[in-house]
Amino acid sequence: MFRAYDIRGIYGSDLTENVMEAVGNAFASLFVKDSVVVGMDGRISSPQLRKAFITGVLKAGKDVTDVGLVPRSACLFAAWKSGKPSAYITASHLPPEWNGVKFAHGNGVEFFEEDNNKIRDAVLSGKAVEAQEKGSVNTLDAIESYKKYILSRMPEVERPLRVVLDCGNGTAGLAAPDIFRAMGFEVKTLFSEVDGRFPNRPSEISESALQKLSEEMKNADMGIAYDGDADRMSLMDEKGRILGPETSAYIILGMLAVHEKGPIVANVECLKIMDEVAEKYKRRLYRIRVGNSFMVHEVNARKACFGVERSGHFCLPSVMPMDDGIAASAYAAAALSAKGRKLSEIVDELPHYPFVRHKVECPDEKKFAVINRLKEKLSGKYQRVNTIDGVRVDLDYGWVLIRASNTEPVIRLSAEADNKKNLKELANEFLEALKNEIKSS
Repeated sequence: MFRAYDIRGIYGSDLTENVMEAVGNAFASLFVKDSVVVGMDGRISSPQLRKAFITGVLKAGKDVTDVGLVPRSACLFAAWKSGKPSAYITASHLPPEWNGVKFAHGNGVEFFEEDNNKIRDAVLSGKAVEAQEKGSVNTLDAIESYKKYILSRMPEVERPLRVVLDCGNGTAGLAAPDIFRAMGFEVKTLFSEVDGRFPNRPSEISESALQKLSEEMKNADMGIAYDGDADRMSLMDEKGRILGPETSAYIILGMLAVHEKGPIVANVECLKIMDEVAEKYKRRLYRIRVGNSFMVHEVNARKACFGVERSGHFCLPSVMPMDDGIAASAYAAAALSAKGRKLSEIVDELPHYPFVRHKVECPDEKKFAVINRLKEKLSGKYQRVNTIDGVRVDLDYGWVLIRASNTEPVIRLSAEADNKKNLKELANEFLEALKNEIKSS
């Protein structure tokens, strides 16, 4: 259950109330000075897991500010405003039987692997911390202050676009529709009622899950879909096409780059279009490790104007210095309203390159050693090599990334090229090198 960036498990088997109480106790003992902000998503198991987590925190003698059922970003916002760490009960985009918890520091940056490992080790030790005086709980309505703050940071809307919001029965329904309406958009909502069973579509954002949203686009200018805790979002044009995160970045930067200074941050998985977007707006592009905790950290450290993750996380520090799917989507709609053009027309003017991803099985005990050997060999063979997360090789006609999964016994190979012929040759060449390295390990 203890992953690189969070804790996740199937409720009732892996993840129980006893385990969550131990997690809360360990977290509070190690990382909470006096008080922590705690929130949750809408999963059926979240209330009882939140209660157990809070029990563990109180046992350690630390106080809790309970913001209850809120989007992830509203929990982060409340913690950021008070300078406190936060814990949010969620399994994000996973199926309803899953649950877990995500931690963040007071600045909104999620815990890195070493922090989560400290919590893991404390839980596995079986030694709970019991203070002489237990902590106390106070509640806070974080939704209204969050909505007001986001609205105060949004640019003026120039055209009242027709926007369809697919909240997916997640927590986006608690804030996104109100924000968009207050901005002046004509809003239609899909599945805005919070229901932790996700009866209408999966919490994960995918093309197959967004058929209803696609159908609604006949009478709309923009569609937006959120995952279960609303920290990720995807845009859809009026033709029913889902936009990749890089294309969404282009839409956002069309306005953001006019008003904000600083470079752009994107992880090593992001497509070639990010290089062209950065060049268009005359910004330096920093390629970073995969993981929204790294993205948010690098955005703040480099004083960047924007950050994007291939998984659909966005950070606009001039709005919120952390990733926020609701804020990013609202800004994207405002940017489109200023264009005077259809979203599909903007999408079609962008270059699109063929892309492929392969998954190759490799035992957990071997996969990182395989990557390290490939780093050494490929760095000696090619000029433009990035080894910050796996190994990425950039060529004049395309690029390839070979990266070990943090959660599965697999190594993934991603490749993109300027045409299908070059893509096939590029992918086959590096796929063969990867398989040979696994065989010889």
